[in-house]
Amino acid sequence: MSSASSVQASLTLLAQTCALSIAAIRTNSAAQQLPLSSLRTDFLSLLSVIYSNTTKISIALNPSNPAYSATAIPLKDLITHSSTLASNASSFLLNIHGRALTAEVHSTAIDVLTALQELAHAHLSLIKSASKDDAAITNYKVTNDTYLAKTGVVHELITQAKADHPQGLSRTNLIAVRKRWREHSDLVADAAAVLEIEADPPDDDDDDENDHDDFDDGWGDLSDPGKQSPEQVELAKKVRAFTLPISHDSTSDYGPLLFPPFVHIVARYSMSWNARQRSS
Repeated sequence: MSSASSVQASLTLLAQTCALSIAAIRTNSAAQQLPLSSLRTDFLSLLSVIYSNTTKISIALNPSNPAYSATAIPLKDLITHSSTLASNASSFLLNIHGRALTAEVHSTAIDVLTALQELAHAHLSLIKSASKDDAAITNYKVTNDTYLAKTGVVHELITQAKADHPQGLSRTNLIAVRKRWREHSDLVADAAAVLEIEADPPDDDDDDENDHDDFDDGWGDLSDPGKQSPEQVELAKKVRAFTLPISHDSTSDYGPLLFPPFVHIVARYSMSWNARQRSS
């Protein structure tokens, strides 16, 4: 039968395993080339198991009635699967599976492992507080709310990764590129607005009409970059030619008609770069 001290030891080991796993993902030292379909399937399966075992330990370690003996197997599985998740994520390679997809997988795995590590620390604090009557009475609600919130974070991250296309984990590098494009669409829209101004600068007459306005709001040096040179205007026009409004209506993985040309350029460059890496 597991005791509080043995559960503490397992939780400490889980937190350490998560930390080592995160470091391993960031090192990305995997050399074996594995097919994308099986890697992605295994990755999502591991997330499902982590979700299930996270639920089990949080229920078993309910501070109002902890059942330490029920945590032995889930904790053992979490320690094993945390390490396996890192190994799987590290098998996604930039020059094989694509830079955008690899970055998305690594980010998802690190976020889940970080949340799991924080949950382990929350449970450790819970057990330590329970061993001190005064502290348990004072900090019971705070600690209880903390472990519930951190359990929810793990669940939410995994649910998001397993969601249906296109919200879930990308199936291909091109889809990952497209997702990143959409995530930054507001920034791109702002940049496009600046391009419109720079590509079609106002006439000098318009500036002269505003010369009488002497109000100084303190932002003059930042908001008025000065008149664009002919070279800057021409460059802005060329860049603008490669930008089109982004359509969010397409459900196709590739959407060639609704897809911004810039994304195709990025994806083609990525595939070309990957091919050069494999041949070198």
